[in-house]
Amino acid sequence: MKKIFFCLLFINFQNLTAQSPSWFEGSVVLATCEVLVGKISIQDNHDLILFQKGETVTVYPAHRIRSLYFYDMANNLNRRYLSLRENDGVRSSYHLFEMVVMGKVDVLRRKKASAFYQHTEALDFNYFIRYNNELLALRKFKRKIYPQLRSEPGSRLENFVASSRLRPDLPPNAIRIIEYYNGMVKSDEPIARH
Repeated sequence: MKKIFFCLLFINFQNLTAQSPSWFEGSVVLATCEVLVGKISIQDNHDLILFQKGETVTVYPAHRIRSLYFYDMANNLNRRYLSLRENDGVRSSYHLFEMVVMGKVDVLRRKKASAFYQHTEALDFNYFIRYNNELLALRKFKRKIYPQLRSEPGSRLENFVASSRLRPDLPPNAIRIIEYYNGMVKSDEPIARH
């Protein structure tokens, strides 16, 4: 009897959390570099997207996607996702990551498995850093990435961190440091002349 009760409880919970997909006009770049334009629905919890062109809906898992772009009208944001291979030492698999900050150091995020609702908050995500093609959890910024950024010649980063009283071990501060660093790198890039 207990098994039946828990099974019914689980089914009801599944029904409560099931939602109809949200669709966005956008484009998908497949792993083959083919570009598709149409309606996109991201299924974060399964690392796949639904792609609709006309009446046809196609499912694309993360390993078949390179990137996707769309405008989120409800939040007034242009969103960009990348499909990246993640290796945990035992196996590797592809996952969809949303770009939060782009530059020499990228900040990306993935929805936590415990985040059931469509309208999520910043804490419903796990945050990552991509630097030199290495993907790391944001919590490793202070130990793994920050010393490398600080040691670059001519870096004004330490002055910015000290004057702003930022702690690199706190995620919001780490993101501010990365944004500043990316801006610094971009302003130092030479501009092509005709």
